[in-house]
Amino acid sequence: MKKKVIILLSSIFLCLIISAVKVNASTPISPISEVYKEGIYELNKEDTGSYNLQYQFLNKDKDSAIIILDENDDIVYKNINCNRKCNAGVITNKNKIIIISDGEVMLDFTKAK
Repeated sequence: MKKKVIILLSSIFLCLIISAVKVNASTPISPISEVYKEGIYELNKEDTGSYNLQYQFLNKDKDSAIIILDENDDIVYKNINCNRKCNAGVITNKNKIIIISDGEVMLDFTKAK
């Protein structure tokens, strides 16, 4: 009986892990400079341009982080608590922008040449 319970719990745990790994909850956005809150964002797939991304965490008293992923979900940029205007590099519609913050972040998109 003990063995069956362990197998059942292990199976449930494995199913939960597998289902959580495949979650992809990105919010498509236009490259418009404005204030964003915590979330996962990516440029609209129809937008084929490249943009220089600058950002600034607006709430200096709150811990904040930004992570930029490439099309393979590899980290290409990350930073925490940047209270001045910081440069995150060039992004396209293949990148994901992950904002982790209790506050707000100003994202500034400029068309790359």
